[in-house]
Amino acid sequence: MATHRTKSKKATPANFGARSRQDARQAARAQKEELYRKLVLEAAEPIFAEHGYDEARIGEISAASGLSLQTLYSAFPGKASIFEAIQERRDEALHARVLQAAQDIHRPLDALLTGFRAATLYFLENPDFLRIRLHGGFTWGTEESAAGDQGRTGAWRAALERLKMSCERCIAAGVFVQRDPALMARMMVAIQQVELAHWLEEGMLRPAQEVSDDLAAQVTRAFLRTPQATLPAGSKA
Repeated sequence: MATHRTKSKKATPANFGARSRQDARQAARAQKEELYRKLVLEAAEPIFAEHGYDEARIGEISAASGLSLQTLYSAFPGKASIFEAIQERRDEALHARVLQAAQDIHRPLDALLTGFRAATLYFLENPDFLRIRLHGGFTWGTEESAAGDQGRTGAWRAALERLKMSCERCIAAGVFVQRDPALMARMMVAIQQVELAHWLEEGMLRPAQEVSDDLAAQVTRAFLRTPQATLPAGSKA
């Protein structure tokens, strides 16, 4: 019985060339799509900040980005996905800032306050993002925000969980009073929200470092086991 051997197709310079051109086209397409996404997000953030989600118009975002509606819709399916992408990108950057700031600090209270200051400064440096966060009309420390409702992202929930764990370490070290650490974390971000909202309402005139230090001092006063202890450097009693 005769047998037939299947000959494998040899790669030829022509095949390599075709594959290389295809890879180049795909890379160029991916870069173009990423550029479109970047332009849309940068244009949309101040529009959402000024008008809120409901009043923001996709046509205004298109015009501000310099892209046609057709091109915009090739990057995002609609307004909701743009809004979510802004929050995801900002929350990831915020969480990374906090992690980087506190990564080499071993004393529990110092690590918590350093991370809290870093988060505060990120909001102060990005007031449009702060406005977006305040437009929702709910408290950052509510159960809904902790559970991830109202557009909260995975990075937001991770940051709140990290703050809770920092509170646990402060309690274990005898620095903080004995309270539910999850409640403590939610109270801290609620205090932060009120202070930052007031900063916006007052015209953003107060120096960022002063706002950050004041918030750290408020946290210390609220939860420190011994109120007579020295406040962090730069804080106001």
